[in-house]
Amino acid sequence: MTGERATVIVCANSSDRFPQLVSAVESVLGQTRPPAEILVVIDHNPELRGRVARRFPELAVLENIGPPGLSGARNTGTAAATGGIVVYLDDDAVADPGWLESLTGHFSRPEVLGVSGYAEPRWAAGRPRWWPDEFDWVVGCSYRGLPESVGEVRNLMGCTMALRRHVVEAAGGFDTALGRTGTGAAGCEETELCIRASERFPHGVFLHDPGARVRHLVPATRGTLSYFRSRCLAEGVSKRLVTRRTGVGTGLSTEVAYVRRTLPAGIVRNLVQAWRGEPAGLARAATIALGLGATAVGYLTAGVPVSRTPAAGPAPTADAVPPVLPLVVDLADPPRPLPDAPAQGPYARAWCLILEDGTPVEEHDIALDGTETTTADVLARIGAPALGPGLDSPPASASASARGRDDTTVVVATRARPARLAECLDSIAAGTVLPRTVIVVDNARPDDLTEKLVAGYRMEGVTVEYVREDRPGLAHAHNAALRCVGTELVVFTDDDVWVHERWLENITDVFDTDPETVCATGMIAPRELDTLAQQWVEAQGVYSKGLRPLVFDNAEHRADNPMYPYAAGTFGSGANMAFRTAHLRSIGGFDGALGTGTVTKGGDDLAAFYDVIRHGGRLTYVPSAIVLHPHHRDYAALRRQVYGYGAGLGAHLMRCVLDEPRAVVTMVRNHRAAVARLSTILHPPPARGLPAYPRDLSRAQRSGLATGPVRYLISRYRTRGDVRERIAA
Repeated sequence: MTGERATVIVCANSSDRFPQLVSAVESVLGQTRPPAEILVVIDHNPELRGRVARRFPELAVLENIGPPGLSGARNTGTAAATGGIVVYLDDDAVADPGWLESLTGHFSRPEVLGVSGYAEPRWAAGRPRWWPDEFDWVVGCSYRGLPESVGEVRNLMGCTMALRRHVVEAAGGFDTALGRTGTGAAGCEETELCIRASERFPHGVFLHDPGARVRHLVPATRGTLSYFRSRCLAEGVSKRLVTRRTGVGTGLSTEVAYVRRTLPAGIVRNLVQAWRGEPAGLARAATIALGLGATAVGYLTAGVPVSRTPAAGPAPTADAVPPVLPLVVDLADPPRPLPDAPAQGPYARAWCLILEDGTPVEEHDIALDGTETTTADVLARIGAPALGPGLDSPPASASASARGRDDTTVVVATRARPARLAECLDSIAAGTVLPRTVIVVDNARPDDLTEKLVAGYRMEGVTVEYVREDRPGLAHAHNAALRCVGTELVVFTDDDVWVHERWLENITDVFDTDPETVCATGMIAPRELDTLAQQWVEAQGVYSKGLRPLVFDNAEHRADNPMYPYAAGTFGSGANMAFRTAHLRSIGGFDGALGTGTVTKGGDDLAAFYDVIRHGGRLTYVPSAIVLHPHHRDYAALRRQVYGYGAGLGAHLMRCVLDEPRAVVTMVRNHRAAVARLSTILHPPPARGLPAYPRDLSRAQRSGLATGPVRYLISRYRTRGDVRERIAA
């Protein structure tokens, strides 16, 4: 056994995983060979850091001082470690009592650079019968193909691994352009580090010891085919990044053997099992082929910008541009302090939406010099007067004087995001107008945290109801709520938005002023613009529909678009929409074959807007009805999103053709205008101060668009019987 001190580092970023983090730390405290120290690194989550420090006052609880993500957190822990051996354990893994002793025992051999252990999957909902052992790496666990006894490997597995600290430091630490973040699933940071370490120490070896065991939790949300496919795609992208840094020969040496031997053997073995009477064997064989294909697609289509010196700096897609401060400022409001700058650095610019008495009048891109402390300072840069009282004046409480609308219900669909949901509900409660009822729909829930939150949530003068919908899909969730609505108006928003205080007031007023309006949509403004990915989204104009009210119908208010009304994206977005309840029911509610959570990945809001126009209704865009939306922070999540946008649009267009065959004539007659419009969407013009919009994102959206029609046919078949269900009150 080596006499070197061992530091165990546990990284965490999610408050929702606090119980798993406690179990992981307690398993380290219970080792037969206790570590010299335990460091818990919290990834940019002050609330979680305080909670962990109170639970384990005897331990060092650190804040990640690097870029957000697992790699930055590990680098922070490594820099603070005093042990000669650094041992990394995932926050959702529980180590066996002899785990640390088994890992560190191999360092008595001087040539050993690092050792990884065996991660056994602990399936929260039971192991899916179609899931092949060869792909347990998808959920961060050991897989068939690894050595079955102590043996050499090219790289370690991050869930459970130990390295000499000087090896990590000499290799330059973990590459923060790789590794998981709070919203992204990209990986391979351990692989890339081990390859760099092997180049630095050519006579060193990495070992895999199956006797050093941990049990790794696999939530029910990860035991789905959609997660399996998306994780394989992300792995392919990550492998492409690694090979760009290390070369194809080194970066894919282990993978080539895995593809040539392990996967074919797995297909044959499972086909034999199917032939012997186990039907799931055929499903596992097909899943192996799907996983290989998805990983290959991710590898071949990856086009993420990368750094030539990956270990020297942060991820180029996260920090290539300074953060931008988004502000929505009403000239009638008192000045308010500006928020603190994010971890990426000080704000260089501000995106400012100027309101006059709640109505948007101007957008400004404002350069900042760091001396600004309040919104009045920002407005002074453009010469706009601050009309409200001074900063020392007590702020007006919107909710204290809020009036109720007994004819309105607000619906918020959610899935496993109780913290975000609570923020959304708080913003609704702070509005100048309050609904009679708020319905929270818990869609395909993995746990009961949302139900507990709603049961204990109180909104003065408002009934907050909980509805459970087990069928995954946003359209199913909205239809489940629609069955429970007892008011004239129903308003929908997403669980991850903050609504402006006058949001509900403004989106419902249009129904009072225009009796012909049966559907209204509102403005979606950015909640944060810290990263390049978020700034690309805003520059592309995905959510922006302008500052002026717009009216659409089949009479005198037809948009100047030859694809009208099929190009329903110009009408608004599902994160901010309202309907006359009776009209929405009369058109059949939302199409259950569409929406996030289904194979089509979206399009349910587009279909609803199209149905409104098609059935003779009027839709009004109300820019003063503002919600603030958190765009995806990292590139991997953005890529998945734009693929989903393309798939949802393609699915919606296929639905138009099936429900209204003459749509084909319109599309063919105006194909040139449609292609020109599509080209503008896929290749937006360069935005000031930003790198060019990546062709990789354009390809992803184009690929999603191409698969959308087939996806809709599959989804429509699966949901036959309720695709056009008529919603009964």
